[in-house]
Amino acid sequence: MSTDNVIQIAVIGGGVIGCAVARELSKRHRGIFVFEKNPGIAKGENQSTRNSGVIHSGIYYDRTTRPLKAALCVKGNQILYNFCERHRVPVLRTGKLIVAAMEEEEKVLDLYLHRAGENGVPGVRKISGEAVRAMEPNVTARAALWVPSAGIVDPAALVYRLHTHAREAGVEFMAGTRVTGIRGGSDSLLLTLRYRDGLEERVRARVLVNAAGVDADLLARQLNPRSPYVLDPVKGESYKFYGNRRFELRVAGRNIYPTPRIVHTPHGAHFTVGVHLTPTFKDFSWPPALGSTVTVGPRLAAVGDREKWMEVRTGPDEFVELVKPFFPGLRKDDLIWHQAGLQARLRGFPDFVIEPDPRFPRCIHLLGIDSPGLTASMAIARQVAGMITGLLS
Repeated sequence: MSTDNVIQIAVIGGGVIGCAVARELSKRHRGIFVFEKNPGIAKGENQSTRNSGVIHSGIYYDRTTRPLKAALCVKGNQILYNFCERHRVPVLRTGKLIVAAMEEEEKVLDLYLHRAGENGVPGVRKISGEAVRAMEPNVTARAALWVPSAGIVDPAALVYRLHTHAREAGVEFMAGTRVTGIRGGSDSLLLTLRYRDGLEERVRARVLVNAAGVDADLLARQLNPRSPYVLDPVKGESYKFYGNRRFELRVAGRNIYPTPRIVHTPHGAHFTVGVHLTPTFKDFSWPPALGSTVTVGPRLAAVGDREKWMEVRTGPDEFVELVKPFFPGLRKDDLIWHQAGLQARLRGFPDFVIEPDPRFPRCIHLLGIDSPGLTASMAIARQVAGMITGLLS
């Protein structure tokens, strides 16, 4: 490639969002290139696989401050199930229990029950503590919300399948390729690429999709220094345990969440879904079946430097304390380290940002795509495809 050749569409980022966008665009367009800085495309080496693999229902997001999350999570939920079931990506509709362990938490459940109705989340209902124990005997609760549309998916398998479909449709994937420079123009954008061997090259793209995850804000400001979006570095850490070790650890196979609570960061406070229990798959066979491993997390923590988020690891004691109110049988020596990941949360912007750059509208920015980005990925891709069709018509 060179500046003599113009790419129709360049996508920066080969995670679940970039692959979903590339696949959706390949239905209508040709000349699509995906540039991924990591050495592998279909691995989802950052946010895409460093998460709990939960398919969210859309119950957490209010339509005033997070309208895109509220709408695209609900839409993406059904699209994702349909895709996974059709293309044999491990997926299960496990349902979710959001439990209130204390009396004051029941009022919060009522808030989210009302929000479920506002957002169109199907089948959500409030159940008693006795009903919770009938479903999950080792969970302690005064009451809970039962959310049947929640589930789990294998994130790595999802990224792989999206990548495969896009590649078979003609999308070119270039792993180990870092975009080191972006310059805007009226009819195209000039990209500087650095390949894994250190060589650099400049290419033009008629349309650019910035789906770079935790680096998307850096690229947005490189193109437009006036961009207001800045990463608020928050990492999530998780442990795991084996539910077959003893009776007190057994989980019947549902996602089990505490009542949402507030987390404070240097740039403000926000609600988090809290440290939760997530079942996992037994293996990669089809049809999918649950195994005995259960993940505990993520525990969210603000970090000062996006490049140094792995330097400190929280011990298991805190995880035990966080789940003790609703899962009292867990002990410190049950826990094994699982994983950590950095979220693409934005400072002062709680919603997804899906918009053209105000100075260079041929660049579509996808910023702040943290949770529920995995669930919403294919709905996001459809929205982006509609925006780009107008640019290339």
